[in-house]
This record gives sequence, C-alpha cells and structure tokens, in this order.
Amino acid sequence: MTQWMRGGVVGTARRRRSSTPESERPLVTLPRSRDSYVIFDAHAFRNAMNVLIARARDPFTVLVMQPARPDTTLWLAELVIDQLRAGSGDLAGYLDSAVAVVLRGTTREGALPFMDRVRDAWRRSGAGELFVEMAEYPWEEQRTIGLLTTDWSSDG
Repeated sequence: MTQWMRGGVVGTARRRRSSTPESERPLVTLPRSRDSYVIFDAHAFRNAMNVLIARARDPFTVLVMQPARPDTTLWLAELVIDQLRAGSGDLAGYLDSAVAVVLRGTTREGALPFMDRVRDAWRRSGAGELFVEMAEYPWEEQRTIGLLTTDWSSDG
C-alpha cells in the first residue's frame, strides 16, 4: 500500500474565496456556453424568477420585450444577451414570443438606458416594432408577477 492510501487522505483542495461579499452575489445566474451566456427557456426563467421573488433582498426591474413579428424573437434574444451584464446577476429568458430581462439591483430609472440601447439596436436592424412592458420589484410586486404570468404567445 502506498503512503497516500495509508494516510486516508488522497488530497485536499481549497476553494478560492470570492472577493464579493455573499450578500452581493447573485442568487441565480445565466448558464454559460463556451464563450457566452445562454438565455433561459420559459420554464427555467419562471423558476429563476420564483427564487428571486422569494429570496431577493435588492430591488430589480423586469422588462418584457415583444417584437411585432414573432419570427424575430430569437434575434431579439441574441441582441439582449449582447447588452446584458450577465456576470453580475442580470437574467434573460424566453416567455413564449417575448424576451424577459431582469436587471438586478436596478430601479426603473436605471433600466431605461438598457431599454433605450436595445430599442436603438432593434430600430437599426429594421426588424419592426418592439413593445416593452416594465415593472420594478418590490414596489410593483403584483405588476411584476402579472408580467411573468401573462400569455406572451403571438396568438394569445
């Protein structure tokens, strides 16, 4: 028997401590692919929102963006991911033919520049009209829940 096996300890590893205080770490983050973040599907997004609503200590703003043409929803999602601060806990997910965004630690006023950037890029693309609904949690809790439970399908 080797020395390693007799000692009963194969090895130890230490976790690198994050410099971010636990209270500031996001409760939920977007999954990653090789080189970028991936948007949640509708089910995963609603699950993430249940966690945020139940446990979030900081305010956040929810934006639901729906293109006039449902065939452009995928392109909208790609545009949103490019504008998002996903590493800091911002989230995005599909809600049928709409894309929902959660801006962590952001009030309505703080969400307006993000919305303007997305709208400007959308207009430049010539993809048609973009409809946006917004709610600020916890101050607009019922509206937030309403946005997340609405049927956003193009025919609904």
